[in-house]
Amino acid sequence: MQTQARDPDNNLVATFRMLAQKNEAKSAEAGRPIFDDVEVVEVRVPGSRNWQPFPATAISHWSVDPVTGEQVKVTYAERFAHQYRQFKAQQQQTKSGTPLDHAPFLTEGKRAELRAQNIYTVEQLAAIDGQELKNLGPGGREQKNRATEFITESKSGAPSTQMVAELEALRARNSVLEEDVEALKKTGGEGPFRDMTEEQIREYIATNTGHAPTGTLNRKTLVRMAMDARPSKAA
Repeated sequence: MQTQARDPDNNLVATFRMLAQKNEAKSAEAGRPIFDDVEVVEVRVPGSRNWQPFPATAISHWSVDPVTGEQVKVTYAERFAHQYRQFKAQQQQTKSGTPLDHAPFLTEGKRAELRAQNIYTVEQLAAIDGQELKNLGPGGREQKNRATEFITESKSGAPSTQMVAELEALRARNSVLEEDVEALKKTGGEGPFRDMTEEQIREYIATNTGHAPTGTLNRKTLVRMAMDARPSKAA
């Protein structure tokens, strides 16, 4: 009598949840921290303290399609389908915006009250109106107005935020260039290519540019071409 192989995933504890992930592009544009909700799964082995979250739509592994026989990608949501369905049935509406934790005009108590009424971001608070605004009780209108002011002020400072981000990127590139200059000084101007033969340098150029150097070129020229062909470390 043949016994069915036990699924090793039965021993794992898979928990899906929403993870607030900062959206750098939206944050720079708005001038305030903007977070997107991302579905992740925490996979734990009973008795082990080691674990890490994976995006629910990330590839967990490859499997063989029983119909076509082809290799197909399996996401974590597909791998732990039962747990994912449970999660989707209970999850709150996903959100994108500035979490209430980043609203300086709110106390912790007010944040808790707002979350209890399904308001999780400054944008949601600013947009609330009608009966929902009345449900906030005394001070609700003031909270809405302050949320609106916060968004307006943040937008006015957005160019400065973007400028800071650009300056930081420029500093990073300059730092890389300075490191390269120091490395060249120590290696007689050839940097990482000092220990390569000319043939190896030619192969390096061909690999990184898709075109092999042609003609009779001296070593100095080959090294310069190889330097230009290097992937940008600051990209």
